[in-house]
Amino acid sequence: MPVPSKLRQLTRQGHGFAVFPEVRIFDKPGGKSIQHLLFGDYITPPKNKTRTAYLKWNESSLQEHEGETWLRVRSRQDEGWIRLDEIQTDRLLEVNFVDIGQGDGCHLVTPADEHFVIDAGESDNMYRFLRWRFNLAKPGGQLPKFHAVVSHPDEDHYKGFAPLLSSPPAGQSRQIHFEKIYHNGIIQRTGSTLGASASVNGRKYLTDFIDTHKKLTRVLDAEGKKSNYEKILAGAIATFPDISIEAVSKDLTKENLLYKDKSLKLEVLAPVPELVGGKKALRWFSDDVGKTKNGHSVVLMARIGKVKVLLGGDLNSKSADYLMSQYSGKDIEEVKKRVAEATGNNSAAQAELRQIIDDCRPFFQSEVAKSCHHGSHDITNEFLQAINPIATVISSGDEESFCHPRPETLGAIGKYGRGDRPLIYSTELSRSSSEYIVIEAKKLKSDKVKQRVVSTYGMITLRTDGEKLILAQKLEKQRSSFGLITKWQIDKLIWNDERGEFISKK
Repeated sequence: MPVPSKLRQLTRQGHGFAVFPEVRIFDKPGGKSIQHLLFGDYITPPKNKTRTAYLKWNESSLQEHEGETWLRVRSRQDEGWIRLDEIQTDRLLEVNFVDIGQGDGCHLVTPADEHFVIDAGESDNMYRFLRWRFNLAKPGGQLPKFHAVVSHPDEDHYKGFAPLLSSPPAGQSRQIHFEKIYHNGIIQRTGSTLGASASVNGRKYLTDFIDTHKKLTRVLDAEGKKSNYEKILAGAIATFPDISIEAVSKDLTKENLLYKDKSLKLEVLAPVPELVGGKKALRWFSDDVGKTKNGHSVVLMARIGKVKVLLGGDLNSKSADYLMSQYSGKDIEEVKKRVAEATGNNSAAQAELRQIIDDCRPFFQSEVAKSCHHGSHDITNEFLQAINPIATVISSGDEESFCHPRPETLGAIGKYGRGDRPLIYSTELSRSSSEYIVIEAKKLKSDKVKQRVVSTYGMITLRTDGEKLILAQKLEKQRSSFGLITKWQIDKLIWNDERGEFISKK
């Protein structure tokens, strides 16, 4: 049998990836399905008999069956056979919205295999997910590059970084090495202190914008590392002496990139500082500490091909209006006031408001958006219209007293989403709450069980090559039909050139 060119390329790189939208592994060519893979799942050759090393693909790895070429593979802990045309050589953009319980957190993998942890929640769920994914309890090969993004200094976004940025616990053979930490320039001190402020023309600004590693170390030395946020950042410096910690911000006169490879850009959209005395400063929102540090969250736009994914922190109504005013060059609060005060149909003011939304869409419109502040009601309809997503993911596993996501927010997301039936996902609803309750009640000792729940039942995963996209969530119980097992609920989007938009694929 001639060796296919694809097999030669797969052999050179030692791995491949599942094709769109899903792939099954079979026990033998044309046999019984034993595993269900997602678009972009990592596929390797099988392991040797002692399970100590991976084999190499060669001609003996192939088998012909009913006119199709099959390849022996390993993926998701199972070994079997897949059709050769169901494995591709290129890695995708992968975004995992992890069910981290209280708070927010996602794990992003670039096509060049660099990893970003964008917020990590309040508990250790993000750590458990990464420990499971990279099997950190066992010795192994080199881990990929990692970077952290702390959108803002709220504990339900940064506290989960503590086990990731400190010395590994006993029994863990390997540790993820973080090269950079990006933040929004606000360093939470003890109590409600955010640093020095100044008033200019009746407006209050936070002037203590800590944008460099050097400024940060000065603050940590001067403050004595008293707040939890300061302790975690200081711990990261102690654990990784070569780490770089710096703030990111948006300059409206140019593109601000956090990361770029051949196919992907991570662009910074916020915070948007202003100049006070020739230096960057952040506007206070209503003299409120929470609204100010939340409102200046780091907001990122991942762009790959025709796909845009919006990743924000805890933006609120005040900051949404601020961002839309900055990006459009028009005072949206003043326009909304005229719309509200108008008697009858004030078409001029309404047209102005629609124009502001249209002006902001080139910057904020996305195919998939992570909902701001866990689906809180404190967001504007105009900002939702500017985002105009096909799909929205809500990280909503927070404390019951917050009641997130709010019903009115779910209604607004559906109303202002793109298409006839916009998609809405919730990490809390995706995960079986009863299973979590059992685990907490019994205080199970097995880390493996806890990590399986975190990594399996609550996560929403996105995979895209820029032309095709899936959003998937694990079924609580697999099903079988016509000999094919199904473990995932998958929504599929594909770019349609004729219509110039993404359409749902059944």
